[in-house]
Amino acid sequence: MTEGEVKSLFEQIDADGDGQINIVELANYFKREGHQGHLREKVTAAMAADRNRDRVIDFHEFQDMMK
Repeated sequence: MTEGEVKSLFEQIDADGDGQINIVELANYFKREGHQGHLREKVTAAMAADRNRDRVIDFHEFQDMMK
């Protein structure tokens, strides 16, 4: 993915536009995209990108996860 594509995806998931993806936004994104099977595992795996453990994924953490 290009940096622009990563930014666009981040903005799609960040529903409230606060620059962070929280667990609810992430779960809602997976549901919208039809990835409901094993939802808890997917969200848990994605939240592992939260390096500073503040319970949200900022753009830099998201960018690293998408590499």
